[in-house]
Amino acid sequence: MKIRQLLVEIATPNTIYDEIINNLITPNFHLKPELISELAIGFLQNEKKVDLAIKEKYFTYYFIRAAKNQIHSKTSGFHKNTRIKDNIYYDNMEIVDESDVELKEEKELKLLKIDRAYTQIPKTYFQEFIWHEYYSKGKTYRQIAKENEGAFSHCLAFHEVAKIKKLLKEKI
Repeated sequence: MKIRQLLVEIATPNTIYDEIINNLITPNFHLKPELISELAIGFLQNEKKVDLAIKEKYFTYYFIRAAKNQIHSKTSGFHKNTRIKDNIYYDNMEIVDESDVELKEEKELKLLKIDRAYTQIPKTYFQEFIWHEYYSKGKTYRQIAKENEGAFSHCLAFHEVAKIKKLLKEKI
């Protein structure tokens, strides 16, 4: 089976791969096309490994690992393209009709709590800078580090954001 035929099968509804994505991997069905797209890119970039997995009959396992890695890795293409879920300002409720006044009020209260807590926690100028670049401008950790000419690593940017998130959760 050629890799392109396999990609068509992965993208086809009601196949074993569709069932794996729906039942085992992600409940976010609206993100399924993005996940399939990132998997396809990865498989095409690693054709030799995919061909070996098909030939040695462990492709289903390879598919599951690749999909889980896309979803759970903070550096995967899927995560970078859908990382709004990681944003603490994102409302974790399901997408609903925005005309619902009660839900709008609840969302606004949540954002106010976060903003109030953010002003009350101690933070350095560097932490504020990283926070602003990451959440307000939507940059990745790697972009932030690269734009600052390698003055710090992307890992340091990640840890600074994580520290602030931890403080916010404790405050709220």
